[in-house]
Amino acid sequence: MSKSKIFFFACLFFIVGIGVASYLSLPLWAAFAILVVGCGFLFFGWPHQKTFIILGLAGIFLFLGMLRFTASTPVADKNQISFYNGEERTFVGFVAAEPDTRDSGVKLKIKSEKLESGGGWHEVYGNVLVNARLYPVFHYGDELEIKCKLQKPEPIEDFAYDKYLAKENIYSLCYWPEIKFLKSGEGNKIVAGILWAKEKLVATVNRILPEPQAAFLGGLLYGAKRGIPADLTEKFNITGTTHIIAISGYNITILAVLLLQITKNLGIGRKKSFWIALGGILFFVILTGAQASVVRAALMGGLVLSATQFGRISKITNALIFAASAMLIFNPKILAFDVGFQLSFAATIGLVYLSPIFEKYFAKLPSVFGAKETFTTTMSAIVLTLPLILYNFGRISFIAPFANILILPAIPLAMAVGSIAVLGGLIYSSLGQVLGWLAWLVLSYIIKAVEFLAAIPWASGEAGKIHWIFLIIFYLLISWFIWWKSGENKKLNV
Repeated sequence: MSKSKIFFFACLFFIVGIGVASYLSLPLWAAFAILVVGCGFLFFGWPHQKTFIILGLAGIFLFLGMLRFTASTPVADKNQISFYNGEERTFVGFVAAEPDTRDSGVKLKIKSEKLESGGGWHEVYGNVLVNARLYPVFHYGDELEIKCKLQKPEPIEDFAYDKYLAKENIYSLCYWPEIKFLKSGEGNKIVAGILWAKEKLVATVNRILPEPQAAFLGGLLYGAKRGIPADLTEKFNITGTTHIIAISGYNITILAVLLLQITKNLGIGRKKSFWIALGGILFFVILTGAQASVVRAALMGGLVLSATQFGRISKITNALIFAASAMLIFNPKILAFDVGFQLSFAATIGLVYLSPIFEKYFAKLPSVFGAKETFTTTMSAIVLTLPLILYNFGRISFIAPFANILILPAIPLAMAVGSIAVLGGLIYSSLGQVLGWLAWLVLSYIIKAVEFLAAIPWASGEAGKIHWIFLIIFYLLISWFIWWKSGENKKLNV
């Protein structure tokens, strides 16, 4: 068995191990038994028995994946702040992420440092999600003294809120506390600088554009979709275009390929087009404050660009599974608890493996304004993400392919003219307002197109959430289709 195949199966079983531990509460002795059996198979099978080697790798890396997930769950002891859930406590910590400001208040992720106990203070660790009032305003890196009743996160109806927070290593909640500001300047200096620049950017966008165009551009450039009116957000949901206002792998992967095609159509060479598109992805990361979810999405987008650039499926397969493994080593909870990661990974697989197949089916479509490329990339992402969307949300958009054809080609233009207007506004306010009119036209076209399509009666429907068994069957069928249409199994060998 080649080294590349060994590497592939090792990563694959590591991911499966994390998945097993995420959904099944197996005791440690069971995981250890899997390890022992795997070592036995590997010992007797090395180096010639391919089946034994695969079984051996399965046992060893299943165990490692399960062990990694188990290690990511903190042990509740007196040094972990979640140990005090259910009690009213005073603790000190700093704002560890960009504040999430909403109409009713602000959510602050606080990294705890010490807790008051018995008239003194002792060190604690762990994150707390604090729901505070809008004023006074706090910023990333502010150190605060907080008094409140700590609470354990619980599921909300059919939403696993506790698991949603667990992926951010948050195991304690705090509602409407007493807050005392201590000092500023804690946290990572680079992150603080990026967030400061982002605040300037937000202020400039709000100054040069009216609503809802300003909020929409904010969603495109730096993922600030909360400012978009609720009725307009619902129309994006109906038309299956929500991905364009939520910077994630679902839109970065599509836009990455789209940027590559546009630059090529402008006569720019293949190599330069690749670096321009890669620079566009890096631009996304910086604008969004280098959030972990966006960094993961950007990595997926970069892999799609690499697949398009180098065209070696075997190498991209190993790169893709290695990227997933690396991200799961850093945070194993995202595999089961982060829908955004799941959609990013699925969309990336679709664009790498399904898009070349669809290109043959839709070869006769016109290439005007990148229509053919937009349709093939959109359909590839939709097919691979549809099962997950049905499993998690139970909604299907029938008009999504047509909506994306009308809208996606305008997105790079909207981002380009919007960015130029913002840069002009940073230099001189009146210049930004003049340039903002062009951005307003493009943004208004997209908004009006979404509103028009959302008004069609059959645009979307509630299909109901599917069972996880159907989710697995769906992906097995899609995998078989990709293998079958690839012609020869060797093309997908790693």
